[in-house]
Amino acid sequence: MKTSIKTSAVLATALFASVLAVGNAFTAQTNPTLSQKAEIPTVVITAQRMTEDQKIAFDTKQSDVQTVIISAKRLTDEQKLAMDQDPQYASQIATRNNRRAAI
Repeated sequence: MKTSIKTSAVLATALFASVLAVGNAFTAQTNPTLSQKAEIPTVVITAQRMTEDQKIAFDTKQSDVQTVIISAKRLTDEQKLAMDQDPQYASQIATRNNRRAAI
């Protein structure tokens, strides 16, 4: 079967493109945002200890129901993995679990 140079060039180009496409499909893609250290937001709540009289006065003064609204953003799987790999976050979870066991 005779093939022209033009046909051979087209077939060679198609073969080369398909090899690149298959090779690209099996390479690991890294997300540049995951390589940076994930910033974990923290909330610090402080309060002054109240005396018994102050507690009673506060309870009787408050007639309305107080509502606390906590809102958060759902984490992606990548963000969850980054938090799991952060040693500071792991120590916070361990401390929290120890406190619950003590109570």
